[in-house]
Amino acid sequence: MSHSLFNIAVRYQSHIQQWMKTLSEDLHPSHLDDEELVRRASFAVRNGAVRALSYDPYEHTLEARVHDVSSAVVTIHLVDEQITCSCPEKRLCRHSLAVIFSLYMQKSSLSEWLQEWRLKKTEQLSILANERTPESWNAIVQSTFNAVSGEWSWKERYYIDSSINQMKQKLKKFMPFEREWQPLYDVYTRTMLLRLLFEVSEDLNENMFRATIQTDIEDMQHQLITLSNKPRLFAADPFYDALVLHVRHIVYDLKTMDDLRFNLLHAFWVIMLTEKGRREKEYEYLLEIKNFDNAIFRAFFCVLLKKPEELQEIADKIHASQMPEWMHLAKLAKEQDDLTSLTIILHAMRPHIFDYVNSHLSAWNRSLFVSKLYALYKHIDLPDEEREQLFWQFGSFGVRAYSDFLIDQHRYQDWVALHHRFASTLDYAESCGMKTILQEAPEAVLPFYHVLALNEVRERNRHNYKQAVRIWKKMKSAAKKSGKTDYWNLYVGEIQTKYRRLRALQEEIQKGNLPL
Repeated sequence: MSHSLFNIAVRYQSHIQQWMKTLSEDLHPSHLDDEELVRRASFAVRNGAVRALSYDPYEHTLEARVHDVSSAVVTIHLVDEQITCSCPEKRLCRHSLAVIFSLYMQKSSLSEWLQEWRLKKTEQLSILANERTPESWNAIVQSTFNAVSGEWSWKERYYIDSSINQMKQKLKKFMPFEREWQPLYDVYTRTMLLRLLFEVSEDLNENMFRATIQTDIEDMQHQLITLSNKPRLFAADPFYDALVLHVRHIVYDLKTMDDLRFNLLHAFWVIMLTEKGRREKEYEYLLEIKNFDNAIFRAFFCVLLKKPEELQEIADKIHASQMPEWMHLAKLAKEQDDLTSLTIILHAMRPHIFDYVNSHLSAWNRSLFVSKLYALYKHIDLPDEEREQLFWQFGSFGVRAYSDFLIDQHRYQDWVALHHRFASTLDYAESCGMKTILQEAPEAVLPFYHVLALNEVRERNRHNYKQAVRIWKKMKSAAKKSGKTDYWNLYVGEIQTKYRRLRALQEEIQKGNLPL
């Protein structure tokens, strides 16, 4: 059949060349539908999906089958340049285009035609890049996104990441030559790209995009710092206005990945958009829109603008699920040395800590969250009674923080009781300030050492016996320091008598030289 297609292509070469010229003029690579059409047709040709069925030299017609998702039969009138397809598509379809491409490549290079056709988009984008308007830069990013994302396989995370990196490399080719414009171009195009990724993630599996978007937002923070440290160009005002609109759309209009959208809002309005007038305007905008719950965003601007009364009103209605965002607000208040806002936020968070830690956080993130949260509570005045309640909210994940508090209060017996309550290991207890207890109240830790040592003995093997003796040596030092020599020698004797049948333990006790 390939020989038949070759003979047909030779006979109608001029018609086919003219047809391809018309297609080159009618189709444009910057249009998503046209680019998708050409891509799928060329893919079908390269995979040998086109097969000639019949040819009528008198009617100048060729009938061919294209094996696609479902096969289609194409009838082409070679002289009149008319073509029909059995598929339901009304306009030029990928099956018809695949047949034309198959005929063309019999005598010419389809790859060269595709390369030349796609160059039209590059030329157009280069013109747009020089226009220096938000609309032209939007078009550059949208076109670049369309060119690459059209080939995405939504089931392959690695392929998506690779495609996004391709987009970023292509966007660099259109960067302005002038250095003063380059930081703004970086920020603007990356923001537009983030917008497109957020929008796509709403329709697809957000987990396919979360890691990439999170990394991009972190990188964006560095880009924003670079931009904010540069002199502001007068001609750049329209771009700043457009950035505000892009961030608004991402943060307020979309519904996916709430935490990352909030992080993006935080990055822009804390680092770059620092003018009080612009912040006031955004706060007024939030007060006007009623189509979604924007309390956390209003609270964010209350912190930036130092509006404690409004912040208090919003904070009274906090939900446990919003704790990460309120944690961000607390950190922001701390960074701005705004103890009033920090106090309001932390008081509002306290009743929801237990619920959030135990119901919304994974087990391996709980201790870290509690540690970071308590570091913020240290900066506000909190009555001891309320601070005690705070530690009960922390539960077992706040043992380290509670230990520090008890040591600061010189409540050494309570410190020991806490670690008894949560069955702390020796290493963990030492990381929670046990050395301080040994210095200030060595007699208080004697019962704790006793329990730890007996836990090792119960394992009934030589390794644990050695560990028990190691603990008893520490207990010996504490007894000596607290002046309880007689008590200690009596204690060692009772241990030896109680476990006289455990020969391996008796040997380790002898090696340890425990008596004073």
